[in-house]
Amino acid sequence: MRTERQAHKDMVEIGRVCGGHGLNGELRIMPLTDFPERFLEMKSLRLFRPGGEEACVLHPTHFRLLEGKGMLLVTTVEITDRTGADLLKGSLVKVKPDERVSLPEGRYWIDDLVGLNVVDQSTRETLGIIEEVLQTGSNDCYMVRANDGKLKALPAIKEVVRKIDLESCLVEVSLMEGLWD
Repeated sequence: MRTERQAHKDMVEIGRVCGGHGLNGELRIMPLTDFPERFLEMKSLRLFRPGGEEACVLHPTHFRLLEGKGMLLVTTVEITDRTGADLLKGSLVKVKPDERVSLPEGRYWIDDLVGLNVVDQSTRETLGIIEEVLQTGSNDCYMVRANDGKLKALPAIKEVVRKIDLESCLVEVSLMEGLWD
């Protein structure tokens, strides 16, 4: 499972401005994506305030890695001093969903999975709706709001999750004995 969090309607967060760096307006950006290298190809950065309104569009001229911090330093045409950079602190870099990095077959964006109906593959019984995806390290875990209102965990492993059909908004599962007891 790869993540690029969708937090604003119709836009996907891929980075957060953490403030300025130095005196010449470089921005410190924390990537919020598993694909930070995507920034290197971007011709423009659309920044949004935390409340959702668009702050500005910037045109990067140079990217570099802030060693040991996991942040990018970005020089833009528009920001030329520390004050201007610091004013953008907290802004989010967002892209349209169709600008997300292409995933290999069998991989899905978390925001595409949330809200899908979960159906037992053998009985066709609707079990609930995916409410959240937890990334646990070994495998993801789909948190399903079951028909009884309880939140139940469903390991996202091939033995359990048999088919994901985004067009039909369905996840077909094969429940292991005792999994939902």
